[in-house]
Amino acid sequence: MTEKQFKTYSALVKFFKKEYKYKNVDKKVKESRVLFINNNNEYALVQLEIEGTNETWSNIEVMAQKNFFDQKIKKLKIIISETTSQLTEKDDEIVLITTPENLKKDLLKFFPLISTLQETYLKAIKQKSTVNEIPEELNDEIKINNFKQALNKIKNNNVSFSWVILFFFIIMPVSFTIIGLFMNMYVGNGITDEGTSWLITAYQAPMLIFGGTNQTLTFAGGQYWRILTYGFSAMDAGSGILLSAFMIFFLTTALFSLTKLTEIVIGNVWKFSLSFLLAYLTLGFVVSATLPYTVTSGTLPIIGIMVGILVMNISGDTSPIAKFGKAKVAWPIVLIILSIFTSQDRLSSFSVLMSGIIFGSIFAALTKKSVKEWTWRENIMILFLVIFIVVGIVFVTTMKKIPAYNYNVIVALQFYGKNKIGGDLNHYNGIIEKIGWLGRFDVNTGNWNNKIITPLSSTYSLTTSNVLPSLDLINTFRLGM
Repeated sequence: MTEKQFKTYSALVKFFKKEYKYKNVDKKVKESRVLFINNNNEYALVQLEIEGTNETWSNIEVMAQKNFFDQKIKKLKIIISETTSQLTEKDDEIVLITTPENLKKDLLKFFPLISTLQETYLKAIKQKSTVNEIPEELNDEIKINNFKQALNKIKNNNVSFSWVILFFFIIMPVSFTIIGLFMNMYVGNGITDEGTSWLITAYQAPMLIFGGTNQTLTFAGGQYWRILTYGFSAMDAGSGILLSAFMIFFLTTALFSLTKLTEIVIGNVWKFSLSFLLAYLTLGFVVSATLPYTVTSGTLPIIGIMVGILVMNISGDTSPIAKFGKAKVAWPIVLIILSIFTSQDRLSSFSVLMSGIIFGSIFAALTKKSVKEWTWRENIMILFLVIFIVVGIVFVTTMKKIPAYNYNVIVALQFYGKNKIGGDLNHYNGIIEKIGWLGRFDVNTGNWNNKIITPLSSTYSLTTSNVLPSLDLINTFRLGM
């Protein structure tokens, strides 16, 4: 579609409606194809389109064309071509292919008033202008039409990438969270100086078991694949079954609605999927590297990414669908705030969420335009992105200290070893050594014992305060409390 073709189409739409009182069959004007009707004219049905258009007819238009064809009503089909002029006449239909330059001459036979067509209607053919500079009346009608089409797509779930989000980042996390709620996850078999055994509940262990990420396992333990799987994993359910179930339901519902709206607003599945994928991988790397005591998993970071992508695509846009998106994004933000307040670690949840919004916004802005169209704004976003990645690399390469004991990590590795997922207990004892902790899984019972010194951990002092759990911590989590 060239600029001349589009401007000619726009001028003819207005001309037919004003001079010959044609009406749209389904009250809509598409950007490159329309069907007009007026039984008082010789050609009761006029089909106007730009050559090569991909827009499809609505059900109303399809039925109208069939009915009028059965009634033998005369139909004129006008195709605006870039270079070709051709006329084909049949008993009940005439097909006219015309160029913008030959428009008046070719249409004079069918519509005599075309000779009086005001030059202002076609001035864009002779002037340099952009495709977006169309008559205000037609522009408003097209915007409303596009908005209605967008609402229909949302209502009918006429989306593609959103189904991928639904399966991997809603159905899978919900399933894993439900399973995790019924798993009694704890680490035990330690002996206090009083001679009694102790157990420590590991509330976040299911988040790690099903693929969540944190610095200890992902980088210190060498399980880099967690950067890919954290969004599939279980969500934070430490607030109890009822409250967790309530938040899970509303968060996942909001995420799917938000994803559909974002896909419709962007209108390009590849741009949408690319910006999401890049933001997802970057978020996984950065939060794993820079938040050492945070487990990142589940739906919350995905909602952050989606909010960032949507906000970047509707900011500064005054179209009806953009205004609709601005109104709809308020509800997910409210749910996000509630979920942060019900989280076991509010600061970490807020940090992960904001990181998701930032990376979603950055990659949405970078994929919105081609590289040749980038301005200083995109260059600033590239600078911020590089800073985040460099900070993550610095954290990974310079923080070589042994991390404090994390019983969620121990329980996750114990679960893998006992069920021989990815290796046996000896394999996961090797990861414990790699992290640098004292202790070892008993290969016969599978129990954790921090009194067993592994070859690697024996090089560290047994009195190191950040290695052995304190007696106060053990007594705090002792059974019966």
